[in-house]
Amino acid sequence: MSTMILSSNRLCRALPSLLIMAVGSAGAVGKTRTPYIDDHMLCRPQPLPAVVQHLTGEAWKIDTKGQASLLLEGMTIDEQEGVKTSASAFVSLLLGDGSRVVLPASSQVRLHLERKLSIPQVVLEQGQAEAYVIKRTSDHDRFQIVTPVGVLGVRGTHFRVRNDAEQSLLEVLDGQVAVSREAKNQPMEQEVKIGARQGLLFRKQGDLKPVELLAAPKLVGQDGQKGDAPVWSLYLRPLPGAQRYRAQVATDKAFMDIKQENFSSAPKMSFTGLKASFYHVRLSAYDENGLEGETGVYDIFYYPPTTQAH
Repeated sequence: MSTMILSSNRLCRALPSLLIMAVGSAGAVGKTRTPYIDDHMLCRPQPLPAVVQHLTGEAWKIDTKGQASLLLEGMTIDEQEGVKTSASAFVSLLLGDGSRVVLPASSQVRLHLERKLSIPQVVLEQGQAEAYVIKRTSDHDRFQIVTPVGVLGVRGTHFRVRNDAEQSLLEVLDGQVAVSREAKNQPMEQEVKIGARQGLLFRKQGDLKPVELLAAPKLVGQDGQKGDAPVWSLYLRPLPGAQRYRAQVATDKAFMDIKQENFSSAPKMSFTGLKASFYHVRLSAYDENGLEGETGVYDIFYYPPTTQAH
């Protein structure tokens, strides 16, 4: 039995080494790091560096000294490096463990690796991040997003978090997120579990009480206008309790490659500049607390009359 375990560990260590060498030969990895993590006989890959999987619009890589350079697809983002998006950009990052982080417009994050347990941390410095975290196999293996208010610990889920003035807003779409808040010179508070379809206003003080998220709005119609710059309009059924609506258009079903998004206080969304193609459309609504609700996804073939489909 011991021989079998030893052989398995050797094989597990050898494979990531080959992979990291291949990446390194392309000049993507600037730091040497063990390509695997031993965790109670489990061999799990290093989460960093992350790779820029998709990019729409203009964004920048922030190095360890705070210097910015133009971001490109395929770039790696390592520990203490970050990403900043412009007012019309979308970026998706793929971590080494398979987790994904999507940054919408006007957002900025920095990546960190907690040393003791090699837990990947996404430090949200501005805007919003949407995370798709793979299921973790160990009780000590967590993905964390760090906000100015506290820490969100995850073991496999889909959630959104954003900073807003003196609070952070958390919306869990699938799975569960553990929320903890640490004040200066005080021990960490007990974790509060936020489940699927729940949200939380996460402040520096006060109770941490989850609330139910709004349901996804329904799409009831669409149309397109002719001309050199056709407008694609989506019509939603008014949703009780909704203060604002959001629509995103992506070319992939997982919404890693988002092309445009729009916000409106009325249940009508409009887009311009999209080519004739098959798109995935994701709709959601915000409640009176500013929490974004569940999402509804529609597959639509958009064909403006003045263009040819590709």
